[in-house]
Amino acid sequence: MSTQPHIFIFGLGYVGQHLARRLSATGWQITATTRQPEQLARHVPDSWCLLPFSTESVPVQLAAHLTTATHLLSCIAPQAGHDPVLAHYADDLVAFTGWTGYLSATSVYPDQPEGWVDEDTAAAPVSARGKNRLAAEQRWQETCQAEIFRLAGIYGPGRNALEDLPAGKARIIDKPGHVFNRIHQTDISRVIEAAMATPRRGRIINLADHKPASQAEVIGYAARLLDMQPPQAIPFAEAEMSEMARSFYAAQRRIKSRIIGPELGLELLYPDYESGLKAIFEAEQDSALS
Repeated sequence: MSTQPHIFIFGLGYVGQHLARRLSATGWQITATTRQPEQLARHVPDSWCLLPFSTESVPVQLAAHLTTATHLLSCIAPQAGHDPVLAHYADDLVAFTGWTGYLSATSVYPDQPEGWVDEDTAAAPVSARGKNRLAAEQRWQETCQAEIFRLAGIYGPGRNALEDLPAGKARIIDKPGHVFNRIHQTDISRVIEAAMATPRRGRIINLADHKPASQAEVIGYAARLLDMQPPQAIPFAEAEMSEMARSFYAAQRRIKSRIIGPELGLELLYPDYESGLKAIFEAEQDSALS
């Protein structure tokens, strides 16, 4: 392996791009897969190596790229109940000796309306999506002892209630007592970087801020920042939603981490949705004035 830090990222989407840009700015070499490498190449540094990969395309030849990679991260969710990366590359990953991480989700945890869920809580998913995530986690750990990052709902610039409200996409689904957990994209990257700096094979890390909240609270706060009226709440029983969207309401849990602070020595930059949304709002205001 090369002495220069070199990360191979499966799935250069919202999270993967943000992490890659941070690492690239500090001298890391970036190799990543994407469904549309030619299109994405126009928006990322020329030094990045972009490779095509999807369930419909011919897979990339991974072994040659792993000879120089020091780290590997998969951001690709299970598809049709199977992990597409492991389906094609399990043998290559078994032989990889660098750091490996896998982005999972907090849907692997059970329904727990009272109290808090942390990394010691036994996984017991209630949804098919959560069960697929847990199966993928277990395979990644069996294959290469990957560190597992269980992410709450992701938001950040370009993906938040401040964008959805003016576009008419924000909806408040009223299910009394139900709360969601969230994490800002910047804190996701910071936690992954801290984990890579102090690795522990097979470690599980929850990524969620310190303030679980209802959809109404978050959208209401965004509306106040924008000086807009929030949309009328729709009772959960009357809401038209896809099965995937409805599955997010199937269980309730309040997520916390006993790893991020005590073990990684990291404090979240955005410990609640107010600080995260306010920072996005102020950055957009500054950009509009410049």
